[in-house]
Amino acid sequence: MGHPERCDWGGCSRSVVTTFGEKALCLDHFCNRCYEILDAMEAGKRLNPAGSASPLLTKRQVQVADECARKALDVCMSKINLNNLERARLLDILLWCGDVINALARRNGQPENERDEKRKSTDQRVQQRS
Repeated sequence: MGHPERCDWGGCSRSVVTTFGEKALCLDHFCNRCYEILDAMEAGKRLNPAGSASPLLTKRQVQVADECARKALDVCMSKINLNNLERARLLDILLWCGDVINALARRNGQPENERDEKRKSTDQRVQQRS
């Protein structure tokens, strides 16, 4: 690893904002790495047709997406001054990671969240009254 205050990406001299995958990264390289990973996951999903024997997303991929989301949130909540574009990129990463994680939960038959369960129970009550 290079200087502890500088990005580990080859030739980058910007300040580190977070570590990801055991590398200390500046904001741009963190976002770029997240997008590369999420793009690869999305491409993998498109290559595996529904009902394929191989899983669309592995547990390891979901763990990486979770780490990506947590690190993006950590950067957002830090004392770093972010401009609107940087905040938008981090929010996009956070939301995309949520989509990846929820896709696995849906595939495994788990509810996406408590609101989804509440909505289902409310819908069932409405149907019973009709």
